[in-house]
Amino acid sequence: MKKLINLFVAVVFSTALFGQKKNHADEIKEKEALEWIHAELAKAQNPKVLASYGGDDFFRKDSVRIVGYIKGYDIGLGFSSGMVYYSDIFTQEDIPATARVYENGTFEVSFEVLYPQISYLYLDDYTIEFYAEPGHTIGLLLDWEDFLEGDRYRNRSYTWQHTQYLGDLGKFNENLFAIDTRRPDYKKLLDSQKKTAPDEFKNTWLEQWQSESLHFDSVLSASNVNAKLSSLIKAQIDMVYATYFFEYARDRDYYSKQDTANQVLKMPLPADYYDFITAIDFNNQAYLASYDFSVFINHYERTEPFRIRPSFTDSTLTQPETAKSGLINDIALGRHIAVNLNQHPIFGEKLVQNKLIEHPVVAKNIKEYANYLETKRGGYELPDTGGAKVFKNMVDKYKGKVLIVDFWAEWCAPCRAGIEAHLADREKYADHPDFAFLFVTDESSSEKFYQEYTEKQKMINSYQVRNGEYLALRELFRFNGIPHYILVGADGKILDDRYSMSNWKHDFVKRFPDKFKREDFFDSISAQELRQN
Repeated sequence: MKKLINLFVAVVFSTALFGQKKNHADEIKEKEALEWIHAELAKAQNPKVLASYGGDDFFRKDSVRIVGYIKGYDIGLGFSSGMVYYSDIFTQEDIPATARVYENGTFEVSFEVLYPQISYLYLDDYTIEFYAEPGHTIGLLLDWEDFLEGDRYRNRSYTWQHTQYLGDLGKFNENLFAIDTRRPDYKKLLDSQKKTAPDEFKNTWLEQWQSESLHFDSVLSASNVNAKLSSLIKAQIDMVYATYFFEYARDRDYYSKQDTANQVLKMPLPADYYDFITAIDFNNQAYLASYDFSVFINHYERTEPFRIRPSFTDSTLTQPETAKSGLINDIALGRHIAVNLNQHPIFGEKLVQNKLIEHPVVAKNIKEYANYLETKRGGYELPDTGGAKVFKNMVDKYKGKVLIVDFWAEWCAPCRAGIEAHLADREKYADHPDFAFLFVTDESSSEKFYQEYTEKQKMINSYQVRNGEYLALRELFRFNGIPHYILVGADGKILDDRYSMSNWKHDFVKRFPDKFKREDFFDSISAQELRQN
């Protein structure tokens, strides 16, 4: 309903702005917005645009800034912020960045990257794609007409007509997104899992992959596309097709148990099924710049012929001989070390010390991540940011108490399951002098539901913040998904910004021995149970 209301308001504003002759105030507003964007682009200290993806300058940690303007925007349209979702490919950390939209329709967002990449800006449930390189400022001009057309064509494909990219990377962005890479039909892939024999699937899709590569070779050559852009387009094609091979194989065991009569699902994969991976150059840095690399690496590191396993006795990681060496495999190793640094810190530190990674950039980033986690374990103060101010306004009144902060929403079933599972705890410890539960949601939770649910579930310390404030909190604590939990110390320091609720009572007894005793939480507990936890 809220979306429909916003759309109605948008139509009204659109009619006023575009259906009639634009008045002088609108012209001044647009002129000032464009002047601001061009001024910001002019003063940006951009490094040299990369000539190719094969050099040592591919990796360079620096910020990216986007400055833009939405023609026809009005604050009454129902949103004043957006977000860029960025994940560290080495550590798998979510690092969302909030885009602030000002009343005059201008917007800006900054975030840090290590290498060039294709990403997306999310505004009012819409995605605007862009390509960025470390250290660059990008100008982005949007038109509210495209937002409206996107709503009208919600169930069909609609290509935005008015998007413009400015700055040193403006032309590259325009050329990149003007090329339709014709993604294979994903529904056909899903259908193939149950109807196409593995040998037939492999042969058919290998032919299609090769045909598509040859097609784009001729298209890019005829269009005089430069070598850098060509390498990115071809890398994107490789990532898409390789990912489809992984996804065909991924759920066959699961489906075979659901559909026991299906003979196709009973057919084993041929021994050479995964040799499609030989088409991927594991040292080609252009793959990292493609949008589908994150999906590819997720599949690669979890697939049996390449699966990485920990060896706790030898403090190492093992892989089958079928695993390929190179940058991409080193990234997979680094990601597993990062997971162990979080889940098994002592073992993770030993993996870092054993220098299992050859690529210097990957090794350096994993080492820095280990140091970062070590610093965080002692607790950290919040920075001086808008998101931190929002958070402090909620938690400062509870200083002296340990807090478990729970980010949740009405639409999030796992969030509500967790809340309901701990109702007895909230009732039992409602007046505890040394700790409290605190809940935070945004405007996606309806006011009626919020009031009734928080009362029924005894969520005494609850806050419903504006959507823009919620995005700032997500940026502050680097999370995309919910439920998400934060552990705050009695002194206000952040003790764990990815806290697990699964064993919180045992954790409190171990983490705060001066404040919490076994008898505070457990009527009786065996020594064996303590050792297990």
